[in-house]
Amino acid sequence: MGRYLFIAKRLALAIPLLFGIVLLVFLILKITPGDPARLIVGLRASEPELQLVREQLGLNDPAIVQYFRYVGDVFSGNLGYSFKSREAVSSIIAERLPVTIWLLGFGALLSLVISVPLAILSARAPDRPFDHATRGFSLVALAMPSFWVGIILILTVALPTGWFPVGGFGETPAEHLRSIALPAFTLALSIAPLQVRSLRASIIAVLGTEHVTTAKSLGVPRSRIMSKFVLRNAAPPTVSILALNIGYLLFGAVVVETTFALPGIGQGIVLAARQRDIPTIQGYTLLFAVVVVLVFLIADILTSIADPRLEVES
Repeated sequence: MGRYLFIAKRLALAIPLLFGIVLLVFLILKITPGDPARLIVGLRASEPELQLVREQLGLNDPAIVQYFRYVGDVFSGNLGYSFKSREAVSSIIAERLPVTIWLLGFGALLSLVISVPLAILSARAPDRPFDHATRGFSLVALAMPSFWVGIILILTVALPTGWFPVGGFGETPAEHLRSIALPAFTLALSIAPLQVRSLRASIIAVLGTEHVTTAKSLGVPRSRIMSKFVLRNAAPPTVSILALNIGYLLFGAVVVETTFALPGIGQGIVLAARQRDIPTIQGYTLLFAVVVVLVFLIADILTSIADPRLEVES
């Protein structure tokens, strides 16, 4: 029962948080320098033309009226229209979102493929040569900027071999995989070091507990001890670390997509910022913020399932 109460509390906290996010995104339009109407009609527009656009956009209404109208539009799926292309922001996001989902999904998966084996092998022989090498790798990888790693991979892997394209996303699933391989590896390399250090420390702590010592004395195979007792108890901190780094992943997606010319959300943010396309920036910002909230919520739920102690603590 305590686990369900824990999840219910997290769900209840997410609702006011989402309303606060919508408020902050709405304020982007208010604090951004410049006249939105002039961004639409141009610098040479006359005052009557500006007044007509302001009336159409509802900019002459009180701020509180504009906010509640914006909230209603957001929850009905209307994120406004681009100042530049006059296309619906939701359509722009829907067009670019699959690329970013591929990048983030494969990036997170690769980060686990890299970090979990390294952490297990390192924790089974702490302060040995392999452990020192793993920690050294983590420090070096953590210090390398994503754009630099991406450029090095393009110069040393993509261009010499021709196996991977240096830009674009392709048309078929096979082309998508080839296009996303190096960007996903670049993104994975930026967060894997933190996961290695977190999971390694958790595994070492769990290996020293009494129930693991008892299992060893009873002759339980090492592989079963690791899968049944150790990893399950060591996983919650790693899930939390991965959730905490979702914001870094999203920022990394902006850098990586720009480096590899991927037509995703990250590249769209850069383009919208250059054009001062405020509704599109608002849509991207709202999407990123909602994704972060949902990821934290999912991480809390997974942690409550993996860690039975939450049942008692709740």
